Amino acid sequence: MTRTFIEQQALNDQLINAVDDGVEATNQAIRDGAEVNARTDTLDSSLHYAACCRKPDAAIALLEAGADIEAKNDTQDTPLHLAAHHGHTETAKALLAAGANLTSLDSRGNTPMDNAHQREHPELADYLQSIADGKTQRPTPKNVGLDMKKRNNALKILSKPAIGEHTAKAVAGMEAQRQAALNDPSEGI
Repeated sequence: MTRTFIEQQALNDQLINAVDDGVEATNQAIRDGAEVNARTDTLDSSLHYAACCRKPDAAIALLEAGADIEAKNDTQDTPLHLAAHHGHTETAKALLAAGANLTSLDSRGNTPMDNAHQREHPELADYLQSIADGKTQRPTPKNVGLDMKKRNNALKILSKPAIGEHTAKAVAGMEAQRQAALNDPSEGI
C-alpha cells in the first residue's frame, strides 16, 4: 500500500506516542505501518522514547521489530544514553541484551555510564561499569524476554532495498553510463 508523506508521518507520530502507552499500543502502531526507525525533529527514534519513558516492554517490542539500537539523536545520544540518564535499569538491560554499545560517546563526550553517574543513578552506573569491566555478564535476550529470532527476521526485512532487484540493476547501469559520459564526452548520454 502506497501512502502519502503526510499519512506515513501520522503513522510514525502514532508510534512515538504509542510508546508511552506501552507494548500493546506500540505493537499496534507497528502493525498499522509505522516505520520502526522513524525520527522526530530532534532525531529521537521510538526507541529513544522507550528509553526515556521507562517502558522496557515497549523497547523490547521495538527491538523485535528491528529498531536501530545505536540510533543517535541530535545530541548524539543513543537509547542506552537516555536509559542511563533517566536511571531506567530494566530498559538498559533490554538494550544491553540486544547488543547496545557501552562506550558510545554523545556530543558531550559522555558514555552511558557517565550519564548514569552524572544524573546520580549510582546503582545503574555501577552495573554498567561492571559489565564494561567484564566483572558482570551482559543480560541475555532470554533474561529480558527478547526474541532475537524476531529481531533478526525484522532486520533482514529492513535491510532489503526499497526497489526491486531489476530496477536496482537498471539504475546502476544508467549511473555507469552517466559516469562514462562525464569521463569521456564522446560517449554521450
